[in-house]
Amino acid sequence: MKYVVYILLGILILTLFYVIYLAYRYVNRILYPKTKSYEAAKEKLKAQGYFPEEAIEALPYEPFQIKSPYGYMIKGRVYLNKAAPESKNFILLVHGITMNLYGGLKYLPFFYPKGYHVVVFDLRNHGETGGENTSYGYFEKWDLAAVIDHLHREYGQDIRLGVHGESMGGTIAMLTMAIDHRITYGIIDCAFSDLPELLLLKLTQDSRIKSKKLIALVDLFIKVRSGFTVEDVSPLKELPTIKQPILFIHGGKDTYVPTMMSKAMYAFKMDQKYLYIAEDGVHGTSMASNPNRYDEEITNFLNLVHPETPVKPGYHA
Repeated sequence: MKYVVYILLGILILTLFYVIYLAYRYVNRILYPKTKSYEAAKEKLKAQGYFPEEAIEALPYEPFQIKSPYGYMIKGRVYLNKAAPESKNFILLVHGITMNLYGGLKYLPFFYPKGYHVVVFDLRNHGETGGENTSYGYFEKWDLAAVIDHLHREYGQDIRLGVHGESMGGTIAMLTMAIDHRITYGIIDCAFSDLPELLLLKLTQDSRIKSKKLIALVDLFIKVRSGFTVEDVSPLKELPTIKQPILFIHGGKDTYVPTMMSKAMYAFKMDQKYLYIAEDGVHGTSMASNPNRYDEEITNFLNLVHPETPVKPGYHA
């Protein structure tokens, strides 16, 4: 009997160590994602089916470098529209996880021909921007607000700012919209609605373990190591307070961030909400799956947001 107790105790200890190891490894993957270089990002975008590299690289831009509220430098670019120099319309393109400003630049052809000035930058711990780790919006929203401060200083208090965010960038955009009403509208493409829910989904997909208690342990490790909690990264909780109009976009075949997340956010938004599901799109490819339809949806939304400065469909193929 004594040996049975020892065996059971040993199994319990090994299980405990395995759970702690699994949680620690998962925390590292969350906080320190393997990010892409500019060249690797461009190659991925071309593989997705739509990235007019030559047209984009030929455009002049003004680089900027500003200090984050957290001390590191944020690096980005402003593509002033030479065909519409008097335009007050600026669009911030916010990239997703592991990418960099090129993940935002792939959307430039949908705004630049419409007379918009285009702004891109590297998120915290991505590209050429500093930062110790990735927080999925908790710290990044204040970096985005700092970029907005810079744009107002450089180009005037009367500019009109919209934001387009893909995946994590869309989540960051919504969290920023909740605290910064200088953003007049959002186009949110394949964003996640709630970080704890997404982490539980990823844990289940990766290890076939579906455990909210393990996610709670992961959250504890994250809080100790990085000073934020995943519970605070939830656009779903913020949406009822966001008054600015939002166009939600999602690929109908997205399994990385489930389509239901955009549908849930659309339901939680009180008003001024629009939804487009690109039926053949997977994660981050709604635009590539049907560029004409994507452009049409954006054009209609922009004309609802700013009817005084109507735009026409048209993008650089």
